[in-house]
Amino acid sequence: MSDIPPGTPNDLHTGGAVGMTSTDIADPIVEEVRAIRDAYAKSLNYDLAAIVADLQARQAEHAHLVVNLPPKHIKDA
Repeated sequence: MSDIPPGTPNDLHTGGAVGMTSTDIADPIVEEVRAIRDAYAKSLNYDLAAIVADLQARQAEHAHLVVNLPPKHIKDA
């Protein structure tokens, strides 16, 4: 638990029920995503340049637009 009193400028997040924080609660979805992310990074030896190159290659293979919205026009005030 933090030594920062509630209501001070550094008290940016609520503590939850009886001082619990979000790090005290295990979320199976978050754990699964982290495991998949770690396995992917491990498969490329945690090499950031290799990860970026792989993601860019995957993106180039599927270069379709997911969302195609018309531009918003700003009205003069």
